[in-house]
Amino acid sequence: MEDDSARIKARIEELETEAKDYSAAVEKELSKLSGLKGELSGITNELARIKSDLESENENKSRDKEKEKIEKIEDAIAILSEELESKKKEAEGIFKGEQYLTELKYLKADFENYKRRMAKEKREAADYALECFITELLPIKDSLEAAIMHAKTNNKPEGLVKGVEMTIKQFEELLKRAGLEEIKAEGEKFDPFRHEVVTREERDMQQENTITEVVRKGYVFHDKVLRPALVKLAVRKTSNTE
Repeated sequence: MEDDSARIKARIEELETEAKDYSAAVEKELSKLSGLKGELSGITNELARIKSDLESENENKSRDKEKEKIEKIEDAIAILSEELESKKKEAEGIFKGEQYLTELKYLKADFENYKRRMAKEKREAADYALECFITELLPIKDSLEAAIMHAKTNNKPEGLVKGVEMTIKQFEELLKRAGLEEIKAEGEKFDPFRHEVVTREERDMQQENTITEVVRKGYVFHDKVLRPALVKLAVRKTSNTE
């Protein structure tokens, strides 16, 4: 899902950049657009004038003069035809730019809908995972309540201790299944990424930088350190020489 989202987002950004460039070009042409209608009207008026001249041509003129006039009219029409085609292309380019931007807006709207749908599915998946985890916690809660009830009924605190120990074992097994693991510390070499020193103790040289005691346990979740283990660390003994 994340890969699809990233790919679509990259495509959106690519289209946005392209659209901005195209929009800048269209903006440049917009100044011409205001005069485009006037120019087209001018072409229309000129064609009407030529047509009028042609119709009002004096019938008494010689054929040579009439032919010469027609040739001039045809040349003028050809020029106006080229101008008209050029203006049509300008207009089409502007209209195409507006259509492109409209399509981009629709694409962005689709992407926003996609993101909302993905966010909803992500929330639902997280809720389901939490629901499953809570369901597995319920037997542990039941065990704690049973241990307390047993201790109250029999007035034997050792029973409560045993019940709590069993419950902790249940809880540790559940966390392990979920991906939580205790960081190995006591007797291990110091790892600054997994251990945090709270005090240093002088020991033999061969034990230098070796953890002597765990003050607080540390844990990793799927290889990610949730919290480092707080430890006591062995260091080299200092020799008192005069």
